[in-house]
Amino acid sequence: MSLLALLGAAACSPGGSTTPPSASSDEPTASASAAPQVENPKNLKAITNACQLLTADQLTQLGATGSQAPEESTSQYGESQCHFQSEPFSAYVAINTKFGGLERLTQDASSSDNFKPTQVDGYQGGRIDEQSDLCKVELAIADDQSVEINYFKNSGGTPEMDDPCGYAEKISSEVLKNIPDA
Repeated sequence: MSLLALLGAAACSPGGSTTPPSASSDEPTASASAAPQVENPKNLKAITNACQLLTADQLTQLGATGSQAPEESTSQYGESQCHFQSEPFSAYVAINTKFGGLERLTQDASSSDNFKPTQVDGYQGGRIDEQSDLCKVELAIADDQSVEINYFKNSGGTPEMDDPCGYAEKISSEVLKNIPDA
């Protein structure tokens, strides 16, 4: 089931959630999550520094001219995030192994008025808070893990960089290449 179909189902149910199975149900309770499992999961727990998620070569390919050295900090999730700063754009890449996955993205979608489902390289996610010069893309890369890319258009660059969510997805595609399989 795609995230889009799941979001539609969540919108039709009161409060965006499903009723848990009763004790007399024949179905196992281990699959109480309404979200589908991530196919081909990746392992963000193997990454201790989010700055490892984009290489110097990838930044060059992305057109990050005049790049400053990547700067690691702690995200709102209490995990590693990295700030990539260049003349045409800035990006934050954050690791989320504590509160991530499709189930949380589905909850975010049902409570947000600025969430559009998306898919990058086979991974379900969302375009969040899209504006004319910024966008956040979050992808569920395992049942309980997500990677978040916040893109900010600065000045110059290519016309492709003027589409904030499209470019955030392009960066996401490069980030996915550096996350090991689970």
